[in-house]
Amino acid sequence: MSAHPTPEGIGSANDGGDAPAVVAEPLFSVTKGNPTPEELAALTAVLAAAASEEPEEAPVAAPTRRERIRRAALRPRYAMAQRRGRY
Repeated sequence: MSAHPTPEGIGSANDGGDAPAVVAEPLFSVTKGNPTPEELAALTAVLAAAASEEPEEAPVAAPTRRERIRRAALRPRYAMAQRRGRY
């Protein structure tokens, strides 16, 4: 058997679905130093968690003074009276 699996062997019917996925490229590489296996495992866990997160939505900016005035002008009068406690 060769050191590198062939694409034909990926997901074959006889592996039972328990075989790990084969990655064509490394997810990251260490360019300096000599990390321990524990350090590599921790780094892999952090990178996998960061990659699986949903992207954060941009925060909604507070309305400008002009937008607040416009909304108040377009709001029905009865809604403003209700807010003051009058009906």
